[in-house]
Amino acid sequence: MEIRPKKFLGFSLLLAGLALCGVGLWLLLSPAQYQATARIEINPDGTFFNGNAEDVSYDPYFIQTEFEVMQSQIVLGKVINMLDLNVEWGRKYAGGGTTTTNESIAILKRHLNLTIERNTKLIEISFTSDDPDETAKVANAIAKAYRDYRVQRRNEQTQKGFQMLTDGYRAEEQLIKTNREKLEQLRKELNVPNPEPTDESLKSNYPSYFVAKRVLQNNNEFRKLLQVKIASELGSGLPMKPLVEIIDAAQPPKSPAGPNRFLGAALLAIGLFPTAGGFLLLKSSRHHPCPAS
Repeated sequence: MEIRPKKFLGFSLLLAGLALCGVGLWLLLSPAQYQATARIEINPDGTFFNGNAEDVSYDPYFIQTEFEVMQSQIVLGKVINMLDLNVEWGRKYAGGGTTTTNESIAILKRHLNLTIERNTKLIEISFTSDDPDETAKVANAIAKAYRDYRVQRRNEQTQKGFQMLTDGYRAEEQLIKTNREKLEQLRKELNVPNPEPTDESLKSNYPSYFVAKRVLQNNNEFRKLLQVKIASELGSGLPMKPLVEIIDAAQPPKSPAGPNRFLGAALLAIGLFPTAGGFLLLKSSRHHPCPAS
């Protein structure tokens, strides 16, 4: 074998072996990482518990949107306040100081994993840490903060919708009062007989009065619809399905999720062979006699 290719092969083997040994040592010496998972079921807003999932219109972006909500400051900020993570992680990551909320959120996102169970509405919230108790506390806090946010959002939307209904009902009552006064004024101006003739007669002989009367009737019908809707909102007997239900709370893991010590030992052992081979090739090439000129 020529000296130059021999050196190249030896150098390549040495680098490959050292890389394998380095990865193996990293896997062997890295601190153990634990993972805890909370499972939740999520439902779109405004659904009712009637046992029929087909009643809910399918929103292809619902899960994706809720994943973004779970990782937003409005949810993760509550987790940080709930567990006082700015102080806890300040001691852990900032040398005894305190981390900012943005820094704590970045740490949360780095160790957070969200997955959906295929063909279900079940979400797995997994958190990884070197502290097994912390993994469960954080995963459960995220599930609770997200559930509380969804409930608060629905309550606000319900209150806003109810307020719109009552405002519309009051406005319709005022409109009915105004249109009734206009109808009475037209009756006097047009000398509409009392009792009133049939609608066909009114339409032919008193068209403006007929139109005003129909408008008032429509106003009354619409007010009745609003009244029914308000009564339904106040006393609906249909229990609403929970927006977020915690199916399984996270438990502190008893064994680490990683790193893979067995793989680390295997890579270290495998890496010793090309390292030794590369070293020997490089050593032999250095002592190889130079060819005569």
